[in-house]
Amino acid sequence: MRRLGMFVLLFAAFHAAHAQTKSTKRGLGYGYHSAQDMLALSPGISWWYNWSPTPESGAASVYQSAGVAFVPMVWGGTPNADQLAASIPAGAQYLLGFNEPNFKSQANKTPSQAAALWPVLEDVARRKNLKLVAPAVNYCGDCVSEGGVTFTDPVVYLDAFFAACTNCKVDYIAVHWYACDLGALQWYIGLFKKYNKPIWLTEFACGDRPHDQITLAVQKDYMTAAVNYLENEPAVFRYSWFSGRNNEIPNINLLGNSGQLTELGQLYVNLPFSGGSTNGRLTPVTALSSSSESNGTLAGMAVDGNLSTRWSSAFSDPQYLLLDFGASKTYSRVKITWEAAYGKDYQIQTSNDLNTWTTLKSVVNGDGGVDDLTGLSGTGRYLRIYGTRRATGYGYSIYEVEVYGT
Repeated sequence: MRRLGMFVLLFAAFHAAHAQTKSTKRGLGYGYHSAQDMLALSPGISWWYNWSPTPESGAASVYQSAGVAFVPMVWGGTPNADQLAASIPAGAQYLLGFNEPNFKSQANKTPSQAAALWPVLEDVARRKNLKLVAPAVNYCGDCVSEGGVTFTDPVVYLDAFFAACTNCKVDYIAVHWYACDLGALQWYIGLFKKYNKPIWLTEFACGDRPHDQITLAVQKDYMTAAVNYLENEPAVFRYSWFSGRNNEIPNINLLGNSGQLTELGQLYVNLPFSGGSTNGRLTPVTALSSSSESNGTLAGMAVDGNLSTRWSSAFSDPQYLLLDFGASKTYSRVKITWEAAYGKDYQIQTSNDLNTWTTLKSVVNGDGGVDDLTGLSGTGRYLRIYGTRRATGYGYSIYEVEVYGT
């Protein structure tokens, strides 16, 4: 305990001196943090919730110094205003409503039952100066019924809730979603824009395929595309992956042993975000490559600012992606967001004439995900990522390259 306390103090001091910008939207739905878990995740998430009004003991001692906000929730039951207000920690700004109330296996409340209890949440929100997030809904199978309606559809449930709760204070909408493709997520979020309130996506992951088809590569691809959309969708106020450790869906865990990020966890923490500093980011005038897998994976797609598109090379070594900045630049940082087919060995190189190349960085035994290569020093009009060993039988595949310098 004494050693952990010293580590926490050092971590807090480091963050105070070297504060890093990160997504204000990105969070996690998870309830079993150790202190080490929280510290490992904190560089990439800004908030978390655990389906409870109180943070778990492992995270309680470190989350504030780590810069991660706790968001309390009224999961279900019959809340008592005094008890609920007393359990919510100081510094909370929001209160999440009932968890999947249209599910009999979750909060299990009809729209009128949820509406009848909502004044309790409003009372607590007034006392604690909190904003209120509506009951979190999703499509369900075994669902509550009322007035001859079985609420399998989340929009139908919320419509009935608001009809029964005409003067209720609700500042945000909350939803869950487990389909595995970006188009479905975009369609689903679009359904809830009609309420004209910012949206919290408080659970999401790829989970609606047969489990033997939900590989780590599938989860990574979906996470990358979904996060890019959520970061750039103005209607989405917060989002949170499900989960830290959970066995219900294959390959969704962000955490391995205590304090250790999985490969997926490293990706989630490091994915680009909207609103971060772009000071010093250089924009190429064109992008070229040694090859492209198809017309749908051309070189320019690695610098189009869209994590749903990618450059992919032929299935052989070596291959390169070349960026032309139009004039000589000084390079200090290159950030590469890889698809599942990543470069195991590659070099970052620069040139002024396309004949003589200077290597700024050599990567050996890379592990994919996001490679944020800092501390570079070199000048040239052209910058290329020169791959010499592929990690898979496919080519080199890059969602996005960010280059920084002067």
